[in-house]
Amino acid sequence: MMGKSQKTEPKLFYHGISLERRIPADHPLRRINKLIDFSFVRCQVEQLYGLNGNVSVDPTVILKLMFLLFYEDVKSERALMEQLPLRMDWLWFCGYDLDEATPNHSVISKARRRWGQEVFDGFFNTVLLRCIEAGLVDGQTIHIDSSMIAADADKSKLQAHVRLVVSRMSQRLDEQPVDEPEDKETRWRRQHPVVESPTDPDARLGRKKGESVLGYKDHRVIDDRCGIVTSTITTPANVNDSLVMREAVQEHQANTGSRVKTVVADKGYGVMENYRYLKEINASSCIPHQTYSKGGRFSYEDFCYDRKNDRYICPAGEVLSRVSTKRDNRQVTEYRCELSACWRCQLRDRYTEGEAMGRTLKVSADAVYYVEWADRCLSRYERRRLLDRRRQKAEGSFADATNNHGFKQARWRGLMKMRIQNLLIAAVQNIRKLLHYTGRSSTNLAASAVRAAVQTALSLQNLLITGWSCRLNLS
Repeated sequence: MMGKSQKTEPKLFYHGISLERRIPADHPLRRINKLIDFSFVRCQVEQLYGLNGNVSVDPTVILKLMFLLFYEDVKSERALMEQLPLRMDWLWFCGYDLDEATPNHSVISKARRRWGQEVFDGFFNTVLLRCIEAGLVDGQTIHIDSSMIAADADKSKLQAHVRLVVSRMSQRLDEQPVDEPEDKETRWRRQHPVVESPTDPDARLGRKKGESVLGYKDHRVIDDRCGIVTSTITTPANVNDSLVMREAVQEHQANTGSRVKTVVADKGYGVMENYRYLKEINASSCIPHQTYSKGGRFSYEDFCYDRKNDRYICPAGEVLSRVSTKRDNRQVTEYRCELSACWRCQLRDRYTEGEAMGRTLKVSADAVYYVEWADRCLSRYERRRLLDRRRQKAEGSFADATNNHGFKQARWRGLMKMRIQNLLIAAVQNIRKLLHYTGRSSTNLAASAVRAAVQTALSLQNLLITGWSCRLNLS
């Protein structure tokens, strides 16, 4: 028997409807509301509001709306406020009723500009503290990595802006009196014009894997135990990764209250200054050092060092004798081959760029010492295991942020707003980790930790067996 046609006319009155009863007990937003106290923001922003004027929206509600913006990966604040009345779980999470008016989307942007970065630093640290209390952060082994973020600006308009800056600078130089000398700062600016976007002046051009990107970089520290993000530092895209490692480690230690024992990163961080810093804080390095070959030329690793005679042997078998010099208050040892030997060498094109002298190899004594120290910190099998784990933890963290939270595209313009975006995304990811692991009992967590330790031991055993078998086959 076919049912009646569904009525389309709405009722005038609804009785006994409660959002509290409509939201399931295991709903993620209900669990998040129990785990995270969003009301801390009221104390932090209290001094930013006056005593007179219109009453603002509750700061706790505004922070929850910003959280939903990235947790649900909504494309804009306007779209978020359009969907808010249609989602009962969002209304319950923010404390609204079905027939209650919701705020305008401009409330979120105004609050973000008024609050500044400090409030979102506090939100990130609040979530991180809950992860530490839940036992998800070890703090001793960390993974450091960075990823590019495209700015909300057109890269094609950048060249036209550079030409405009150069033409204006040339016009000012033409108007300058001839007898007035040009200072060093003016000369440097004339030779190095600022390459910035007129739409987003804080964004810069950077290269990642051969691709040029106008935007920013997010440098993250990820804890090894559960993949919790313990630090996030946002810079323009042209900042080198190696310059941020010290700040990232210090921020991790300040946020977690633990001392770092092992730092894992790719070769972009493998420079002498970083090795020196890790040795000063008694931390082991699992960072491959950089090679400096270019244009198909030989690198430092291609030369064999004869420690007994203090000399280097080039790939062609010729000897590079020692010549000691000093540069920048550091001892730099220079090794040089005879010119006649280089002239008759068939590999000469890969050795030198000019024809005036033979092959020259300049080595800093400190660089050799710290590179050798970094290579001896861990065994080959442990380094391989940690570098494989870095791909899982660090690169996996960026992949999750890209797929689920719109990480790769800037929502707003300016360095400070980009820092706010990355802090919110990292906090959202940590909350999802917290939901995942706190859903298990302590017995399950202990059992999973034991299983991970057993798997690590078995993998190391297999690597050792493989290494010994290779040696037996070679012998």
